[in-house]
Amino acid sequence: WLVWIVVYSVYSVDSVDSAPNQTSFVWAVTQARMAEHSNLTENEEEDEEEAYLCKLFGEDGRFVEFVNLTGRPVRLTSRLQMDNFSNMAWSTTIIIPEGSRHVWRFLGDSPNLSLYFLSMLPDPYNLARRNSYRWKVEYIDTQEEETITFDNKEGPLRLETMQELLPGETSQVMLRRKTSAVAPLHKLAKDAIVKVSSEEICWLEIPRTLQEQLSALSRDYQEMERSRVEPCGRCKEIHQ
Repeated sequence: WLVWIVVYSVYSVDSVDSAPNQTSFVWAVTQARMAEHSNLTENEEEDEEEAYLCKLFGEDGRFVEFVNLTGRPVRLTSRLQMDNFSNMAWSTTIIIPEGSRHVWRFLGDSPNLSLYFLSMLPDPYNLARRNSYRWKVEYIDTQEEETITFDNKEGPLRLETMQELLPGETSQVMLRRKTSAVAPLHKLAKDAIVKVSSEEICWLEIPRTLQEQLSALSRDYQEMERSRVEPCGRCKEIHQ
C-alpha cells in the first residue's frame, strides 16, 4: 500500500496535461504489482516447503519393510511403551493392501527433538530399542480367523528380537498366513464382491446369510478408504 501511495502522489503532482508522466505512472504501477505478486508467490512456496515434516527426519534413519503375502488387506499397528514411564505410550497404525508393502521408518539420533514431537514424527530407533516396541497385525476383515505370522512366527513382533540396524539399513519382514500359503477362494470371492457398492449387494441373488456377511465385510473395508493416506509430495513416502 505504501508503494501505491507514493506512486499516486508522484502522479498527482507531475501529471498535469502530461502524457509522458502518465506513461511513467502506468509503468511504475505495473512494476509494483508484479513485485507484489512475486513476493506473495515466494512466501507461499516457502510456507508450503516448511509444512513438510519429513524435513526433520534426518539422514541416519533405519527401516523395516513389511510385505503383505496374506492375500488380503491387513492392519499393522506398532506400540512404543516407555519402560520408566508407564503412562507414556504411542501407537501407529498402517493399512497394507494385499500384495503391497510398507516401509516402516525409524528416526536416527541426529534430529534434536523433544518428546513433544514423538506423536508427530516416526519413532526414534535407539529409543524404541531401549524400551518396549512391538508390532501386531490383523486382517481388516473382522470375520477372518486365520493367524498372520511375522516371518513364519506368531506375533507380536518385538523390535529388540530383530537384528540391530545401522544408519540407513533396511530389514524385511514377510507377513504370511499361518496354515496356508494363499487365502481360500471363498474369501477372495467375498473381497471381489464387496467392491460393488453396499447398496447393490442386497439386489444380488444370494442367500440372506451371505448378504449379511458381505455387508459386514463392506463396513470393515470402508476403514481402508477412511484411512487412506497419500504419499508425501516431497519424499514420496507414506508418513506413519
